[in-house]
Amino acid sequence: ALPKPPRRNRGACQTSFGKMDGLLPPTKPRKPPRPVSQPPHLTFCLPQAPRPAERENLETELPNQRPEITEPSCLLSVCLPGCPNPTATLSAPSSPKEPHQHRLYSDINIEDVVDSRSEDDDYEVHMEGLKRRSTKDSKPINWQTEFKGEPLYQTYRQTIILKEIKCQTAEAASSQTDSEYESITSIPEEFSSSGWGSNPQLPRNTLWQNLRTVRESGVLGTMSGEERKLQESMFEVLTSEASYLKSLNVLVDHFENSKELNETIILRDKEILFSSINRVKDVSERFLEDMEARVEESVRISDVCDIIHHHAQKYFQIYINYVRNQLYQEQKYSHLMESNSHFAAVIVRLQELPDCQRLPLMSFLLLPFQRITRIKMLIENILQKTKEGSTNEENATKALGVVSKIIDECSAEVGKMKQMEELIDIAKKLEFDKLKAIPIISQARYLEKRGEITEISQRGNLFGMKPKSVALYLFLFNDLLLITSRKSADRYLVMDHAHRSMVEVHSCNQSSERQNCFLLTLIENHQGKQLERLVKVHTQSDLQRWLDALPAHKLHSSESFSDEKIYEQWDCPQVQCLVAYTAQQADELSLEPADLVNVTRKTPEGWYEGTKLSTGKKGWFPSTQVREITDEHVRRRNLRDRSRLLRAAQELQRKHRPKEKKRNVVSL
Repeated sequence: ALPKPPRRNRGACQTSFGKMDGLLPPTKPRKPPRPVSQPPHLTFCLPQAPRPAERENLETELPNQRPEITEPSCLLSVCLPGCPNPTATLSAPSSPKEPHQHRLYSDINIEDVVDSRSEDDDYEVHMEGLKRRSTKDSKPINWQTEFKGEPLYQTYRQTIILKEIKCQTAEAASSQTDSEYESITSIPEEFSSSGWGSNPQLPRNTLWQNLRTVRESGVLGTMSGEERKLQESMFEVLTSEASYLKSLNVLVDHFENSKELNETIILRDKEILFSSINRVKDVSERFLEDMEARVEESVRISDVCDIIHHHAQKYFQIYINYVRNQLYQEQKYSHLMESNSHFAAVIVRLQELPDCQRLPLMSFLLLPFQRITRIKMLIENILQKTKEGSTNEENATKALGVVSKIIDECSAEVGKMKQMEELIDIAKKLEFDKLKAIPIISQARYLEKRGEITEISQRGNLFGMKPKSVALYLFLFNDLLLITSRKSADRYLVMDHAHRSMVEVHSCNQSSERQNCFLLTLIENHQGKQLERLVKVHTQSDLQRWLDALPAHKLHSSESFSDEKIYEQWDCPQVQCLVAYTAQQADELSLEPADLVNVTRKTPEGWYEGTKLSTGKKGWFPSTQVREITDEHVRRRNLRDRSRLLRAAQELQRKHRPKEKKRNVVSL
């Protein structure tokens, strides 16, 4: 006999296949939910629970759309296991570019969903109108054709760095022509040996003045040189974003979606390696679309900083999430290259293909942080060319403030992750033999300086006193000093320790016997005793850096070393970075090519101490990575440009201060 057809209302875990084969016992149909007469409660349908690192910023990654409230009779049930059945659900509209993602709503009121309307809504309505409006006088720009020859972002970044370095020479300062915007097509000989690449010719970037609509309009003949420079600065935001998106597409299509590569690693390793790069790519596409719509609005670009400000507030938070995982990303890549021979072979083969122009995978993975820092520089260039007191200046200042805050948060996240990893690594290498072990890993602790020193003591016998040298290794934290001796290459024996506030240093008379020496005093060590040690370091710069790092020391000008040069802020020399430098210790300064630094101190060993103009951060760096700006006109121009940015920021704060006072009065 034929089996009975399956019931229409069967259990949730019972399939029609099992029912027909008799594998599962028949179950009663589940009763439909009773109709709800009360107002619907807002609950949400999520395909999967987001990870904690993604949850806090997932709302800002998706477009700002109002959810539609459906009737209770046609509502869906929650798909999460272990959750009670809701009486009503609210489905979030998905982005056309993100069909697989759902917007996460939290603590939202129905009145806010229906009635609220912010400035962001007005902005998006305006941008949608620009995209839908058809131009009668001229055809819309075919951006795919215009940007077909646009270089990858790595090439663009290399080109722009060389251009900025070239602009710091006396020749660039004296010639203020339109050729300033022409891309550099050759690499100077002085950089050819500094890792700038083997390709002597760099492709050109698309210029605003070369657009067909601009040439046919005849507007170039009616514009001054300064106006044209402003247009080119704003258009560079668009062209650089096109290059950036082009590189992101290579990363996703050529590397992440490679079937050959996916067969060599597990899914978890792939998630760590590529992180949230797809959401970063979606943010870039949305940003580029708004920029293209603004350029199509008129031959003259009215403004772009308002677009940057809007996207930085709503979408650029994804950069913080991506950079937060960057340390684990780099560690996972190094581990896979060392332990997985199949993965390493596939990576090498993929990097040799013309799709990625033989650029390494890591150069693509580092793009997001490089892009957000470049956007800040582009805003600064626009602000320096914008008329003071104008609306465009206010928009540029707002955008600069938001982007700078994002960069600071990115740097802070990277710093926290590196500090914790450093503490874990140090804790594994320490041995407390006869001393009571103390915990090293702490959320509030970070390493400030570490290094090898030599303790000099006097040892007496029947024939007189002899100096004795003992090699020590110091770990200086923000709240703790560890004095250790090296047992092996990666093992240290703790000999003494003291709280940071119980440590003092004093410089010694720099005689021939006590050259590069200082007194290290522990007011209270781990035994509650006071000890004083005479220690020596290798170089004069090491001595100065230890004296600056340890507390209770103030070096007066009369105590400065004869070979050391100290400058005041008003007459300090200025240098520009040529080769990137990554800080090895907490008192050092990380530099990128084209960074400008005011030097306040020079040591004979070739170390400089200075302040970076773009961030105001202070630290030490080797002189081999920089070149001094000898032209006084260029130096004054750099200081003047920096002063313009500070002045605009102060003016914006002054304008918003009365509004804050009024808001406080109303709240009272």
